[in-house]
Amino acid sequence: MQQFKTLQRSLRAVDASAKSHVATFILVVDNLLGRQTEERIMNFEKVGRSRMMMRLPRHRKQISDANFLAINDLLEAYGVAAMKRDELREQLMPDPTVREEYEDLCQKLEDDIIKMLAGVSPRMVR
Repeated sequence: MQQFKTLQRSLRAVDASAKSHVATFILVVDNLLGRQTEERIMNFEKVGRSRMMMRLPRHRKQISDANFLAINDLLEAYGVAAMKRDELREQLMPDPTVREEYEDLCQKLEDDIIKMLAGVSPRMVR
């Protein structure tokens, strides 16, 4: 009976230790995945910002300085759409409807970004 109680205490200690290690592992994985997602978002925003600065040289300074959630989201979406559009342009036989949809999407995002920049107050710039 004494051995059983000792074994039971040992198992509880191992169980507590294992739970702690599992919890630590989950936190580390969540942190790494969150960081990768954050980096990926930042990269698409950077891609979109750079492409828009090349596409609209008259607005280059304004695009470079604008840093608020709405414009950042539009630039991120533009980065993703422009990369997909370019990928479709490089394909030998892309689906013409899909390619056209991405061309239209990129144009609409460009228009939205221009409209947003026209309405930006100086307080919204870095």
